[in-house]
Parts: sequence; structure tokens; C-alpha cells
Amino acid sequence: MENEGTVPKNESLRILTQKIPKLPTIPAVADKIMRLISSNTVFVSSITETIEKDPAISAKVIGFSNSAFYSRGESVTNIQDAVMKIGVDSVKSIALGISLLTLFKVKQNSEAGDYENIIRHSMAVSVIAKDIINVLKWPMHDDVFTSGLLHDIGLLVMNAFFPDIYGQIIARGKRGMPFADAEMEVCGFTHGDIGAWIADKWRLPDSLNEVIRYHHTPFHDGLKPSIGAVVHLADVIAARNDFSPTSIRGYGGPLDSNVLSILGMTEHKLLRVESRVEEIVDSVMRMWL
Repeated sequence: MENEGTVPKNESLRILTQKIPKLPTIPAVADKIMRLISSNTVFVSSITETIEKDPAISAKVIGFSNSAFYSRGESVTNIQDAVMKIGVDSVKSIALGISLLTLFKVKQNSEAGDYENIIRHSMAVSVIAKDIINVLKWPMHDDVFTSGLLHDIGLLVMNAFFPDIYGQIIARGKRGMPFADAEMEVCGFTHGDIGAWIADKWRLPDSLNEVIRYHHTPFHDGLKPSIGAVVHLADVIAARNDFSPTSIRGYGGPLDSNVLSILGMTEHKLLRVESRVEEIVDSVMRMWL
């Protein structure tokens, strides 16, 4: 059952999602990781063994660990070394996010589809968001990485299952209509809404669900620092550095004017983050391809 207040009670959304012939089920590796996360005791060996059972996910986690974003130390060749280099929390966050993103790759059957662009953008937002909290010297929040990877899961759902509707939204965007307005005109809801719907179906954590739904409106419940505000800032930075999920100019709308002051992001800190974007994103994308 959908959690009260988690997913909007939107008739258009309900009708559309009922047309999905077969909703992807959460992969075994992701399900096991979430069970381990919710457990009172998590052993490194359990996380390692779970990830190692999926060679494709293992390869991508190892690739992440060797990317420019985690450039410190020696190269790693296995999951145990990855845990030693970047920490078990980072490893499980990367594995969880990647295992869910890969569900939609086989669904891409349109030359006009945006799968690769959305993945590239999601990767960019994840590493930028993590870089932001590093620059701000926040306590480590490894869920920020997962939130960045999955914030646009709704776009992947639209792109994979409803390419005609998605194409209508893109066409309006190319004519200058703000993307959220185009979504509302065509569908009656946004990709944040449908992303929150699938997150609820997969029983992802409420905090992650909230970021997915509100990443374009991070202060919907008041002006306060949050992972959602960080992901919103990372989303805007990614798009304006040519890591947009679509070919539309100005995708995502403007930066919420409150974000920089609420997060304490000075111009100097912002420039520091933006100066590393291309390097770290390109190194992570080489891992993905």
C-alpha cells in the first residue's frame, strides 16, 4: 500500500501508471542492501558478499572507486579493496543507486530516447552533490550520493514506458515552455511525482522518496538545510555545465534563490565545486560505459 502523503493522490498519475505492462522489480542486490541498511548490525563482509554476487554491479563500484572523484590512494581491483579505499557506506550507496538505474537500460528502444543523457546527468548530480557536502564540511551523508543518482528516476520511467508522452513534453520544452509546465500540461503531474510513486512501490526510504519528489522545490516544507537542497543545487550546476538530462536548453528552471544562503554556499565555495565538475563526471562516466 502506498504511504499516506508520500505519493500525490493524482488521478492522472494513477491512470498512467496502470498502463505500465510490467513494472521492474527491485534487483536482488538492491533489496539485500536495503535490508542490511535497515538492520541494527551491518557487517562489512555481508555488504561485500552481496555486491560480489553481481559481477556487473561489482565492476561499476570498482570503477567508481578508481575514478577521479576518489583519486586518493592506490587503484582497487575488488570490492574488499573498494571498501578499504572509500568506505563501506560509499560502496553500498553506489551499489544501491547503480543497481536501480540499470533496470531501465533494456527498456530503451527509441533512437530519440534520453536514457544515456539521463544517466549521465544522474551521475553528474550524484558526484556534484557529494562534492558540495565535502566543500561545506557537512558530516558524511552517503545517502546524498544515492539521492543524486536516483533523483530523476521519474524521467527514466517516462522515457522507458511512455516515449510518446515524453516526446510531447520535450517538444514543448524545445518551444520554450518550462519543463515542469510542459509536464503538467501533458500529464497533470511531474517526473518528481512519478519518481516518488516508483520509489514508494520499491519501498525506498522516505528520505530518498522526498528528495526524488521535491528536487526542484527543495523548500516545500520550510527554509532549512537538507539533502534535497543539496541535490537541487547539484542538479542546477550539472545542467548549466552541459550535463543536462534532455536536449532542452534551460532544463529544470532556475536555482531556488534561497539555496546558497541556506546551505552557506559562498561564491568561492561554489566556484571550487564547479571547477571540478567536468573532470570528476567524465571519469565516472568512463566507468559506466
